[in-house]
Amino acid sequence: MWRRCTAILTTLFLLCLGVAPASAEGNGGTRVLPLGDSITDGFNVPGGYRINLWRSLAGAGHLVDFVGTGFNGPADLPDHDHEGHSGWRIDQIDAIATGVVRDTAPRTVLLHIGTNDIVQNHDLPGAPGRLSALVDRIRAAAPNADVFVASVIPLSDPVLEARADAYNATIPDMVRGKGSRVHFVDMHAALGTADLADGVHPSRGGYDKMAARWASALAAVPGAAGDDGAAVTVPTGLKSLRVTTPGFTDRYARHQNALGYTEHVDAGSSALLKADATWRIVPGLAGGCYSLESRNFPGHYLRHQAGRVKISANDGTALMRADATWCARSAPTGVRLSAWNFPGSYLRHINSELWLATPGGSGPQDRAASLVPDIAWSVDAPWAP
Repeated sequence: MWRRCTAILTTLFLLCLGVAPASAEGNGGTRVLPLGDSITDGFNVPGGYRINLWRSLAGAGHLVDFVGTGFNGPADLPDHDHEGHSGWRIDQIDAIATGVVRDTAPRTVLLHIGTNDIVQNHDLPGAPGRLSALVDRIRAAAPNADVFVASVIPLSDPVLEARADAYNATIPDMVRGKGSRVHFVDMHAALGTADLADGVHPSRGGYDKMAARWASALAAVPGAAGDDGAAVTVPTGLKSLRVTTPGFTDRYARHQNALGYTEHVDAGSSALLKADATWRIVPGLAGGCYSLESRNFPGHYLRHQAGRVKISANDGTALMRADATWCARSAPTGVRLSAWNFPGSYLRHINSELWLATPGGSGPQDRAASLVPDIAWSVDAPWAP
């Protein structure tokens, strides 16, 4: 939207600038483009609604990749990318829409725009038409994307709020005429003026309410936030787990000195390495899903402990049984193995080590870069039958 330059609300837009681009934080997840003005950027609260939206989606098992040329937010937000431009109106977003959408190739677009048209009193009768044309432009650049179009949030000034009401009233019918890939999100109803920090931009609590409304809208459209991984059946018996991350597909999960690693394995590898990289997939020790028993250390199972993945002897405790049980879920390149007692945390390889990774977590093993391919495994024929 616009930056605070003086205490006079109507002059705030005069010094508006977009956030300087930074290196994109791609993780291989479903590409989501947050598109709009300073409310998308996160004025007052860097990261804005994107903070809790990312966490909410990750907590539900959705692996998403925010995209855009903007970059901001707190250090504990795993993905800072967005396309929010402070001070921008609908026509300004429209001017970059084709290029941005083509370059970022989003699966889903989150559009909240129009507040600056209202605040700047910029051709308000034409605003609905401009929004409609913008949606058409986005759809033309990404015909297979789902586009979520939000009503603008409330404004404290009664005059501005009346303008917002008139503008918002036109959006549902416009959206209905755009086909099944365009969805209306009533963001205005999600917040009240008490949720605003300065009469225009949300407070942290307001942004959190926006995040919840976006998350609810995405949940209502299958695939919009990506595949959260349906439960799948994997073959039991002796198998090897192969890495699917591009450039590392010759590596397999193995144990060494009781710790889990990945290592290159081929026909010329030692018998010890081949045995270390072979697992017997059996019914889960916790009573469901699966456990992976070491081929050459019978009675020892792949388990997580304090984040690290290792093998341990089954001591019969409930904790051991839970830590050593993994649930298989679908992934684009294989299967994800989710911890029985930590749903939404997955077996991951990173720096040749095996860890339990939690999307959005604070540990180095949780980092967003390459997370999605790193947690996908191919269940292959055993190296040591």
